[in-house]
Amino acid sequence: MVEIKGLHTQLRGMVLRGQLSARKIVSLLELREMVDRIAPGPRVAEREAAALEAKYGARPEIISWGDYFQTEIASQYFDHTDEEFERICDTVHFDLISSLMIFRGKSAEFRQAVREEALVVSGLDAELRSENEQQAEHLGILLQYFEEMNLDKAELSEEDQAWFEGFVESTRSEAV
Repeated sequence: MVEIKGLHTQLRGMVLRGQLSARKIVSLLELREMVDRIAPGPRVAEREAAALEAKYGARPEIISWGDYFQTEIASQYFDHTDEEFERICDTVHFDLISSLMIFRGKSAEFRQAVREEALVVSGLDAELRSENEQQAEHLGILLQYFEEMNLDKAELSEEDQAWFEGFVESTRSEAV
């Protein structure tokens, strides 16, 4: 059986079917490592995993946030080009760091205002949303990451800070 260290076992079938190129696998390995570094807490708490096992006879296999993002990105975007796939992984990296930088130290009132604005925008027709409304929706997603992943407890490494600055610079140069 094919086993790649750091690649979630749920993705073995995709590897065997040739749905994940070597470049996509490398992107997924880097994504999982980064997510688990920024959000080291579990996605599914031990108590919740035990309750699910007691109820259904099986423990969840997607336990960490790195597991979650790795399997979600692989299963949703495997049919994209290597370049597009890598960009999607980079966008997750960028969004998690942005979330941490935007919301760390902000008041509960600020976060509630962001949450409410995103909720209002989510009720609007997607094709009719203004750029500001699209940004409000995205800010709501970043807030959701911040809260659900407990990013207030995260530490941003020098490596992630340097990566973030390089990504911002590369997107600026692409826009010109």
